[in-house]
Amino acid sequence: MKPPGKGILGLLLSLIFAQRYQSDSLIIRFYSDAPLEKITAINSTGCQSWIDFSTDSVFVQVKIRAFRFPNKLMEEHFNENYLESERYPYAYFRGKLVTPFPYTTSGTYAVSAQGFLEIHGVAHQRVVTGTFEVQPDGVLRLEGKCWVRPADHKIKVPRFLWQKIAEVIEVTYQGFYSPISAK
Repeated sequence: MKPPGKGILGLLLSLIFAQRYQSDSLIIRFYSDAPLEKITAINSTGCQSWIDFSTDSVFVQVKIRAFRFPNKLMEEHFNENYLESERYPYAYFRGKLVTPFPYTTSGTYAVSAQGFLEIHGVAHQRVVTGTFEVQPDGVLRLEGKCWVRPADHKIKVPRFLWQKIAEVIEVTYQGFYSPISAK
């Protein structure tokens, strides 16, 4: 009898898992450029993402409370007054690659994914874009940018703060994806 993971079953499992990549190093930043205030926040510890190239599926999960701001008061207002992170602890993107690319061939490729971005419990259809750099060791490096309108996700900004919080927020993301190996 062959040991587990060897033979045809082992080969099939390794082929299946070789098409799945995971990132736990995704960094997401957002920037609000309003007339009276510029606000930046970064999340470098609360993001996870998977890509399954056999189905072109993309999944991203972002822990809202992991965003860090220049000061604690901004962070508190973000979590309690706007994103209500106790009630909606995560944001998600679920979608499909629109522009599949040769993820096993070194090079830099423009990509886009279409799906639903869910923030504050409200899903909104969206196309996100970026570039993947396939590195010689098989690791994929992602960089991209999109824009999010808080009103699209029913995030209420009081009228008197319209000069401090932008109507459209710039979101940038970067990180590394590695193949998930069969265990």
